[in-house]
Amino acid sequence: MSSPLLAALRQRTAPLHARLDAALNDAPPTRASYVAFLRATLAAQRRVLPAIARWIARPDDAQRLASLRADLAALDAAPHDEAPVDELTLPPAGAYGAAYVVEGSTLGGLVLAERFEAALGLPPDTATRYLRLHGRDTAARWRAFLADLSQVADPVAHEDACQAAIAAFEAYRAAFVAHGVIRDD
Repeated sequence: MSSPLLAALRQRTAPLHARLDAALNDAPPTRASYVAFLRATLAAQRRVLPAIARWIARPDDAQRLASLRADLAALDAAPHDEAPVDELTLPPAGAYGAAYVVEGSTLGGLVLAERFEAALGLPPDTATRYLRLHGRDTAARWRAFLADLSQVADPVAHEDACQAAIAAFEAYRAAFVAHGVIRDD
């Protein structure tokens, strides 16, 4: 299911996406790197999710945050800094671009879950609730999101969505750097 907006989002965010994926795949999967990843993801999502929620109803966002905190607790790790954060500011169509980044991460989450479970000897879903958030429904939920995305037809809205997707990727990158998951190259 392709749409002009999806094509634009993929094209405009491809370098950022590739850079984050490469950095995450280069890091050895250790307990410390997984805890840092969970903390960084929590920090990024605390910035991004409220901005999306202003424009798009997303009932599972609270579950995302709760799953991250539960995974950290399962690893006997504190969430880290829960102080107020500077949330992203998005125009209405920008919410779709930021949601593209968040929803897309659920696809990669399944791969990361298997990687960390194997490397750390974790039983499935023990400390990978977040990475397996939608389980078998992940692909179907992605397709449903793409159907919603295809309804955004205005070229100005496409630009807003692309800028917001870039801002969301940058929020993740900054959080990953701040938590030592990746280096700032």
